[in-house]
Amino acid sequence: MRNNQHQYQILNKKCIVLAFTLLLMTLCSLGIAMYLRAKSGSNRYAFLGWDMFLAWVPLIISTMIALIFRSKAVRPGWLSKTLIGVLGLIWLFFLPNAAYLFTEMLHAFRYFIAQPESPFWFDMDFWYSLTLTFGVAIVGLMLSICSIRQIEHVLQLLVHRSVGWIIVGFILLLSGLGVYIGRFNRWNSWDIVSRPGQIVIDLMHDLSSASGLLVEFVTLMFVIQGFAYIIISLISSSITREGKK
Repeated sequence: MRNNQHQYQILNKKCIVLAFTLLLMTLCSLGIAMYLRAKSGSNRYAFLGWDMFLAWVPLIISTMIALIFRSKAVRPGWLSKTLIGVLGLIWLFFLPNAAYLFTEMLHAFRYFIAQPESPFWFDMDFWYSLTLTFGVAIVGLMLSICSIRQIEHVLQLLVHRSVGWIIVGFILLLSGLGVYIGRFNRWNSWDIVSRPGQIVIDLMHDLSSASGLLVEFVTLMFVIQGFAYIIISLISSSITREGKK
C-alpha cells in the first residue's frame, strides 16, 4: 500500500498542472525581459533565457527518474541501478541552477542608480524589473523544491522515511553550496567534472578568508529552501488529505 501511494505521488495530475503553471510564469518572465530590452535598446536580462533553461533541467531529470520508478522499469540488475545512479548524479550537479534564480533579484537594482532628486522607484521600468526578478526567484525556488520532492518520493520507496528526510536536508545544503559556487565563483555545473580541483581550491580560499561569504550565504540559502520545502510539503499534504475526504 505504501509503495502504491508513493508511486502515485511521484508524478500525478497536480504535478503536471504545477509544471505548466511554472512554464507559463517562465514565459511571462522572458516576455517582460524582452520588453525591457526593446524599450531600453540594450541587452538587459539577455542572460535570463539560458539561466531559466538550466533551472528547468533538474525538474526534467527528476521527472525522468520518477517515470522510471512509476513504470516499474527498475530491475535488480546492475545496468538499471547504474542508469538511475548516473541520472541522480547529473540531477544533483544541475539542481543548484534552479535555486540560483533566487539570486537574480540583485539585477532589479543593478540597472538603477539612487539619486536624491529622482528616486529610481519612481521609474516604472524599476517595477517591471522588480516584478521580473521576483517572479524568476519564485520560479527557481519552486522548480528546485518540486524536483527535490520528486526525488524524495523515490527515496521513500527505497529507504526509511527518516533516512529520506536526512538525505533531503543534505541535498538542500549541497544546493545552497552550488548556488554560491555559481554566483560568486562563477563556475557552471559541468565544471564540477572538468575542473573539480580549482572549484575546491576556490572554496577553501573563501572558507579561510576573513571577509568570505561562504558559510553565511550557504546557510541562508539552506534556510530559504528549507522553509520553501516545508511550506510546499504542508500545502501538498493538506491538499492530499482534503482529496481523501
